[in-house]
Amino acid sequence: MSGRGEWTLVGRDDELKTIEAVVSAQLPGLVLVGDAGVGKTRLLREALARAAQDEVECHWVSATGAARSIPFGAVSHLIPAQTRPRADPVGLVVSVERDFARRGGGRPVMIGIDDAHLLDEPSAGLLHQLAVHGLATAVATVRAGEPLSDALTSLWAGSGRRLDVRPLPATAVDHLLEEAAPGPLDAISRRRLRHLADGNPLLLRELLADAMDTGGLRESRGVWRWRGTGSGSPRLAELVSARLRALEPAARQVLEVVACGEPLSLALLERFTDPVAIEAAERSGMVVAERSGARTALRMAHPLYGEALRASMPASRSRTVFGQLADVLARMPLRRRDDALVAGVWQLRSGSVRHPGIALAAARQAIDRFDIDLAERLARTAYDAGQGWEAQWLLARVLQYQARSQEAFDMLPPAPPPGSKRLAIWAITRAGLLYWGLDRIDEAHETLRMVPADSPGHDLAEATRSWVLFYDGRCEAALAVGQAVLARPDTGVRAASWATMGAASAAGMLGRLGLAAELAERGRAVLAAEPERLPWNEAQVGLGLCYARYAAGELAGAAELADQGYRAAVGSDARGMVAVWAGFRGIIAKAQGRLDAAEADLREAIALVEENDQYHLVRTYWAELAGVRALAGDLPGARRWLAAADARERTANRIFHPWVELNRAWVDAAEGDLTAAIRTARHAADLARGSEQPTIEAVALYECARLGAPESVLDRLTALADRLGGLASTLASAADGLVRDDGPALETAAGALIVRGHTLLAAEALGAAARAYARRGRPRVAVAQRAATLARDCRAVRTPLLTATAPGAEQATLTRRERDVALLAVTLPSRSIADRLGLSVNTVNNNLARVFTKLGVRNRRELALVLGHDRPGASDRSPGAFHPPQ
Repeated sequence: MSGRGEWTLVGRDDELKTIEAVVSAQLPGLVLVGDAGVGKTRLLREALARAAQDEVECHWVSATGAARSIPFGAVSHLIPAQTRPRADPVGLVVSVERDFARRGGGRPVMIGIDDAHLLDEPSAGLLHQLAVHGLATAVATVRAGEPLSDALTSLWAGSGRRLDVRPLPATAVDHLLEEAAPGPLDAISRRRLRHLADGNPLLLRELLADAMDTGGLRESRGVWRWRGTGSGSPRLAELVSARLRALEPAARQVLEVVACGEPLSLALLERFTDPVAIEAAERSGMVVAERSGARTALRMAHPLYGEALRASMPASRSRTVFGQLADVLARMPLRRRDDALVAGVWQLRSGSVRHPGIALAAARQAIDRFDIDLAERLARTAYDAGQGWEAQWLLARVLQYQARSQEAFDMLPPAPPPGSKRLAIWAITRAGLLYWGLDRIDEAHETLRMVPADSPGHDLAEATRSWVLFYDGRCEAALAVGQAVLARPDTGVRAASWATMGAASAAGMLGRLGLAAELAERGRAVLAAEPERLPWNEAQVGLGLCYARYAAGELAGAAELADQGYRAAVGSDARGMVAVWAGFRGIIAKAQGRLDAAEADLREAIALVEENDQYHLVRTYWAELAGVRALAGDLPGARRWLAAADARERTANRIFHPWVELNRAWVDAAEGDLTAAIRTARHAADLARGSEQPTIEAVALYECARLGAPESVLDRLTALADRLGGLASTLASAADGLVRDDGPALETAAGALIVRGHTLLAAEALGAAARAYARRGRPRVAVAQRAATLARDCRAVRTPLLTATAPGAEQATLTRRERDVALLAVTLPSRSIADRLGLSVNTVNNNLARVFTKLGVRNRRELALVLGHDRPGASDRSPGAFHPPQ
């Protein structure tokens, strides 16, 4: 639905039930109180519409400021036509009461009054009389904080009720976003819009409308990203301006300071603001005070108030306020975790750098929180202010995170700086740029080896080396280096997180899931000892274990980790980490056969990371998306995404090269060339073997079996099973079952696959098991039903094995006449089939006997199951039907 049309009412079920109860009980009235834009009018209209459907007589009264000067102006349509225009007020009220009493006849009457605080006194009095005399139930909306007449106050003061209409819950806001946005939003945009709207549907509508008008909402790869500020909405500006006009200048100045610095310490605010003005600002309701421990902080009552107030301030005033805030905070002890970052941002917005050292510290904190755009501005400010080599290195590091590799490489000094304390951080930055940015693999490894074992930062350099070795497909070395780092008693937090990422991932690829879990626990223990927990470090430890679980075939466990990481990244507003976790969720969902979820996650990952693809992950995401479209039967889409992936081919990230080729195999299969698909999957297995990924090699070999060549890979798959156990053993058993057409072996393998979360592979294996049983004349109805159920869970997937084992697939072995007879035999007796096809009953029964033999079924019920009919209309022993010997 368009964002400019009427939205669906969501999140108001309890309020609607309350209104219905009040009207059904014929109470005098109910007052709905809430902030402007919270949805009071929409709620009242919906309640009135539902009441009308229940045969309640309904009336609508809309009060406005313009009509307030006209006596009875808001209720003029309720006054009977025969009443004299100049009747006295009392007589007019009596006339309306008589009219309502005459036509009511015991039928409930509801009057909806919108913006009742704007009613003229005579209208309010008339409505009050109708309510208290039991002639109607008045349900009125009132803006919070507005004065009410005595007549309206009495509606809930007596036997009536008052209902506070609160902001919508987050789930309801998400529903509105799904309905009103032009397409799916990425998680970061959804979270920011939800935060700014703060449960207010009107503000959410204004945010979306402004974004559509100004280009603040843009589409990328099928995913929409919001890049607005929320300050440009005219409606929002009107709401804020109306409240500001009632304030004294001193109180407004306090609001401006709070808007610039929120949440702002009260102690800091009191250093340059009059306490009386602070109190006046609090009384305005536009700021709220919150206490945390011994600290009291002020913030704007609604997130968008600050946006609108900052946008309305003259540039000179804004810079002055930010400069004052930065100076005051810089003179105070920076004890709190974010003090340096806050002071740096305020200084940045003031346009004057009076404390360049704070800008440098703030840039480091921005990097730790993965706010890379802010980190660049702060680092460049420090660099321009002459903060020397460290600012130069920090800026290069930020540019590296933004995938501006050549620019970062040019910014970084070409040789190590004097003194060993800076050698490690120089080498780490340079190696990352060489490996991921410039594709100069050998130079990257040589650079990291330049850091001596006894120098500061050696643990971090080695942790980086473990990470680079993993991505380069040297898993044994990555594991050994990472283990050595984690074994050191003095390993720092960052080194521990990087080493865990490299070592745990490598252990998983090598088939050592238990070791990967132990390494992740060691990494978590180091992180837990650090008082400040940073999202990037936490994410790397989680990623290491997620890689391991995925490689070991534990898809259910990997999906759980990916979901947890995704939610944490969204909560931290870390766009890059959201992209990584979304990509992993998509890869896992594709492996499970959940194509819709896979495509949504992969598209989100691409949209978020494509512009700043520091680690060149988008090639893998494109290839996975090509695999998704191929499995869905969308050959043009599969070709398009695979071409995009091929355009980004590079030497680095050898660990993902076999992953790309596996998706190419499914594109070949979608082309109808199974020979090429098998050849490509075998090539992927060779690449996995060369990059020390035996677990992925086992998966690639089993792809060959799925594509129709189990005999060619069984020996190597069996050898891997003997070495790795786990998923490789299950896949080897399934491949052996396909070779021997062994129903029990395939059924057992399917059970193991289900436990690991491999829904798609399990559906294929069970389908093959059901086919094998049927071919041997021992059909297993329960197996066929389980296979069909799992296949429905993967309903959009098309693979050769699913197609060959699907209900009705065996019809391909039947002649045309046998197929016609078989399909009719599901619901008709032989005599009816003979009449319909113009055959003798004996001919029908002979054809049916051949069908039973070919399909390995014993009766019509089993025939119906094989053909995909769960509820055959004819009984197993229909009159005149042919029944082969049991």
